[in-house]
Amino acid sequence: MAKINGEKITALYERLSRDDELQGESNSIINQKRYLEDYARQNGFKHLRHFSDDGYSGTNFNRPSFNDLLAEVEAGNVATIIVKDLSRFGRNYLQVGFYTEIMFPEKGVRFIAINNGVDSDHPSENDFTPMVNFINDFYAKDTSNKIKAVFKSRMQNGLRCSGSIPYGYKRLPGDKQTLVIDSEAATVVRRIFNLAASGVTGSDIAKILTDEKVLIPSAYYEMNLPENCRHHSYHDPYAWTGVSVGYILNRQEYLGHTVLGKTICENFRTKKRRKATPEELMIFPNTHEPIIDHDTWDLAQKLRKRSPRKIVNGTYTHRLSGLIYCADCGNRMSFSSPEAQHKDKDYDSSSSFQCQRYKFGKKTCCSHFIKTSVLEAAALTAIQSVSKHVLENEDEFVAELQAQWQRQQRQTVNSGKEEMEKAEARVAELDVLIKGLYESNQSGKLPDRQFQRLMSQYDSEQLALETRIEELRKTMEAEEAPKLDPRRFIALVHKYKECRELTDIMLYDFIEKIVVHAATGGRSIYRQQKLDIYFNFIGSYIPPTLVVSEEERIAAIEEQQRLKKIAKSARSTQRRKEKLDKLKETAKTDPEAAAEYEAFLIKRRAYQKAIREKHKAEQERDPIYIAKKAAAEHTARLQHMTIAELTSVADSDPEAKEILEQRRAKNAEKNRISKERRNARMAEDPAYTAEIKAKRQASSQKHYAKVKAEREALEEQAKTDPTAAEKLTERRARQTEASKRSYQKKKAQAEVDPAVAAKLKERQDKSNQRKREAWADLIARAETDPVAAKELAAKRAEASQATIKSRNKLREEAMTDPVAAARWEARQQHRRDWYHKTKAAQAGKESARVSA
Repeated sequence: MAKINGEKITALYERLSRDDELQGESNSIINQKRYLEDYARQNGFKHLRHFSDDGYSGTNFNRPSFNDLLAEVEAGNVATIIVKDLSRFGRNYLQVGFYTEIMFPEKGVRFIAINNGVDSDHPSENDFTPMVNFINDFYAKDTSNKIKAVFKSRMQNGLRCSGSIPYGYKRLPGDKQTLVIDSEAATVVRRIFNLAASGVTGSDIAKILTDEKVLIPSAYYEMNLPENCRHHSYHDPYAWTGVSVGYILNRQEYLGHTVLGKTICENFRTKKRRKATPEELMIFPNTHEPIIDHDTWDLAQKLRKRSPRKIVNGTYTHRLSGLIYCADCGNRMSFSSPEAQHKDKDYDSSSSFQCQRYKFGKKTCCSHFIKTSVLEAAALTAIQSVSKHVLENEDEFVAELQAQWQRQQRQTVNSGKEEMEKAEARVAELDVLIKGLYESNQSGKLPDRQFQRLMSQYDSEQLALETRIEELRKTMEAEEAPKLDPRRFIALVHKYKECRELTDIMLYDFIEKIVVHAATGGRSIYRQQKLDIYFNFIGSYIPPTLVVSEEERIAAIEEQQRLKKIAKSARSTQRRKEKLDKLKETAKTDPEAAAEYEAFLIKRRAYQKAIREKHKAEQERDPIYIAKKAAAEHTARLQHMTIAELTSVADSDPEAKEILEQRRAKNAEKNRISKERRNARMAEDPAYTAEIKAKRQASSQKHYAKVKAEREALEEQAKTDPTAAEKLTERRARQTEASKRSYQKKKAQAEVDPAVAAKLKERQDKSNQRKREAWADLIARAETDPVAAKELAAKRAEASQATIKSRNKLREEAMTDPVAAARWEARQQHRRDWYHKTKAAQAGKESARVSA
């Protein structure tokens, strides 16, 4: 707008916001125009032009007509600006003051606010103008706070205040609060989450959707749900971006939750909004049907945070990237592949991880180098061992996890508490020291200069301690060991019950991170590297296993190396043999090969002879060889000894004792086999059975006759020789012990074998019958033979003593043993019955005698 007839214009400015509409028609644009025109004509203003902003807030100075007005002011085309009141011009007292106090006077523009009595041509009458601007600004701020409070109250009640809804849902007709699944869009959402849960990055997901011509959310809404469409400016309806994919992956609404208050406006003037912190979000769980389950959500979020580092040419990465951490500096470890380094090596055997701080030249940490094959093998072994333990001991596993979590809690609290107690004690100590300094200074004992220096040191230390105490207090209040979820881990174990191969999905489902410690043992075979494997839902967990000592580990390594050397030597020997066989076969028809083969034989014989002579010379000078040779000769002598000879030297020679035991075990095995064969033949051949029984009987009679003769000779010799008497006693004791063992063995067999039980009973009956007959014969002989009478009296006395001893022993055992107590009671009852029976018999005899 230019000048009219070369003269400056009079600008009439009107503004109306939506909040102003609630105050009635007096503030409408039409009424403002009429009011300003009447005032301008009555006061002689000419060349009137209107600048109107309808529906704009007074705190926002980015208004179309207001900007046009400022452009005219900058161009020098405006003489006067007239507004109904200062609130129509704006409600930000800082910017209103800038325009009315600085810009308009510099441009020579007269400013008039009619209802406020403001006129820049009469500055003495404008003393309260800043106060009016401040009141207008306060009104805008108060209105903004009230609107915020209304929206916050609605959101706290779980009511949506925004018109937008997540992609994948739609509203019920006539209900703006209830969300239902839009099946077509929900399919895309599920695919995005499944790809993310498989380790695909957001940019790669966007490329997949773009290549497959899937509509972006804005284009989908415009085509299918125009009432939800808020953005129409897109250049390609199929151009997905990593940002839009990430926006979908961030939305917790897909879990069935309502999430409100995602952004917050902190300044009503700037209208700038910031992202709400997790504590400020208002989350209402399970308000609508979910599209994504929690496991898929957790895995997708975890893999998004993994952020594997891009390799130099952007094509080489590893599925473990982002999961491997350095135990010393805590940084993620960097992946190295032979392809990225342009090396012609096997990918699996040469790729590795290394600490970033070491690899990229910082050298503030050590290498922590480890191969990817080692990491994957360790991860698979850990998953298999933990899964096996969980499947076998599910309840024990949950109890172990709870105990482990409680120990971590106590350790965290105790460490912070201990440090805080030390800091508080030091603060109290400093208070005492400061008080002493002050008293020493006041009494003149401590000069001011030293007082100020020491006071400054103590004050700095005390301030640092108080800051640390406050940090520890906040940390202890906020810090808590991560909550465990063993049930979800158990469900995961059942899902991968038979895991023999480490797939990508299984890796990301199980493993949260792997912490790599520095290796020990250098590049030797004893190299060892500790790995801390953290599982999802349970953290670091090691199932109870057999603890292997360092000596056992080294022994196992050396055994493995020995077996490797043996295998390598065997392969080398096999190759040489094959080569020699081929040469030998060729030599049959080829003279040159024959000559070569003959030369080889001559050379080998000479070499073997030299080796034999060398070994013989070395052995003859070697004390160890001499000792070994003597030991071998001694062993050979022992091997040629009989069992009787070995028995005589076994007490003084451990090797002879060992050989004797081996010989006896071998003979026992031979006897067992021979017995089985003999029993089998006896079962089939009656004649052979009769022959064997006859041989056994004859041998038994011969043996018993020999034993009897030896015993009688020893008994005769014992009458005059104390040594023979002692041997006789030992022999009888051995026979008694052997009889007991034999009886116990037969008794045990009788409990399970009726045939053995019947045979044992028959033998006992025969033995008892023989004893009874011998006893009766002794009684008969005692009537006429004094020697027999003396023997009978001795036997009766011996039996009486044995009975008393047996009764006393049984009575003592009955005090502590219920079985012995029952036997004792039965014995007592038997004696009582016998007593009454005997007494009745005597009474009968006496009665018969009296009657007679």
